[in-house]
Amino acid sequence: MKTAIGGLLFLISQTVFSTVRDIKVKHIEVPAYNLISDTLVGMSAPTNGKRNDFVMQLICDLARGDKTQEEVNATLVRNNVDIESIPQSKSISSLLINGKKADQAATCAAYIATSLLVPTDNTALFDKKKSNDGKEEVVLNAARFAEEMKVKMSVAQATANLYAIIASNLDGNSNQSFTDYQENIAKTVYNYAPEYLHLVQTLYINDRAAYTPRALTKSTLVVEDNLSRELQVDPQGFVLKSRGVIWLGEAKILGKEFFVPLNIIIPPEEKKKSKTIKRTLNK
Repeated sequence: MKTAIGGLLFLISQTVFSTVRDIKVKHIEVPAYNLISDTLVGMSAPTNGKRNDFVMQLICDLARGDKTQEEVNATLVRNNVDIESIPQSKSISSLLINGKKADQAATCAAYIATSLLVPTDNTALFDKKKSNDGKEEVVLNAARFAEEMKVKMSVAQATANLYAIIASNLDGNSNQSFTDYQENIAKTVYNYAPEYLHLVQTLYINDRAAYTPRALTKSTLVVEDNLSRELQVDPQGFVLKSRGVIWLGEAKILGKEFFVPLNIIIPPEEKKKSKTIKRTLNK
């Protein structure tokens, strides 16, 4: 059998010099959910992939108008950051000083939207107390838990809208590469970022739901509220449900799976020069 197969391959190579042009279908259908998630992560983290919460929270303060430039400068000085050493561009840290509001908003939006994709640590939701017999026990801090769930649910709901806006605006055609889609996604984020940040705040302020923990450990949680919503968070990501329908997560966006054609075979003569996404840090 080995000889037969080997001979067949030799025969094909002799009779037809195959190229990628001979492959009829050069694209595959991929979930928009993954394209969006990967792009948002890239927009909110430097090239080493590590999020700097201190820097990102200050950028968000500037984007939302919670802090002035002078207040941010003072915070940096208090934390022994040499402001003069921060470059004006090509670094996420540049957004701390260069005053580019649109870039700050887009980067902040990407940071907040991906916060539920980062492994969580629920330790702060518990208190250590001594029982009547003197033994130490861990109990849930109800007030702290309720506040944290308001934040998480507001972010999850607003992010479901963000994903839906992005997915609906993807110009899907079989000639687009991964980079093409990332650029398309980034542009939508830039345009929608102020509305997204406003929506997160509005949902948080208006949240009057009562939350009930169904499962809660250091790294996972399953919580329900009295509005028929459920949020599941674990090291693999998160799932938001509304009345049993997956609103965001498991490749679904507002209960629907969005797929787009991704070009994975490009003839050499048609290849473009390698492009880098114009992230916030490069603006």
